[in-house]
Amino acid sequence: MIIICVRRRLQLLRSTGALYFDVEIDSLLLGYGVHVMLWLSVEPAHLETVGKALAGHPEVVFAAATTGSTNVVASTIFPETSMIYDYLVRRIGPLPGIREAQTAPMISTLKQMGTLEPRG
Repeated sequence: MIIICVRRRLQLLRSTGALYFDVEIDSLLLGYGVHVMLWLSVEPAHLETVGKALAGHPEVVFAAATTGSTNVVASTIFPETSMIYDYLVRRIGPLPGIREAQTAPMISTLKQMGTLEPRG
């Protein structure tokens, strides 16, 4: 009986959007060993266009509008470092309204979003 109640509660939470499942995949296991953070300074009139474009790039695993001197942040992955230059020149460069792009390769991941440690 308890299992049925739990199942119903989970179904309700999922159907209302209060609970959803998000999958984290180790990109290294899929051949994407290069993780680069990208900070863009985008003219406000082009924020939506740039955001939608980034969301459609397979290299982008996370993108968000922010505030400050850089107003778009994106997390990108690549199979090898030589692909970063090509991505910046051919995919980011042509986007309208980009004033500046800053990149930072990740050298070590200490914790990923969604990773929880049990409390003891």
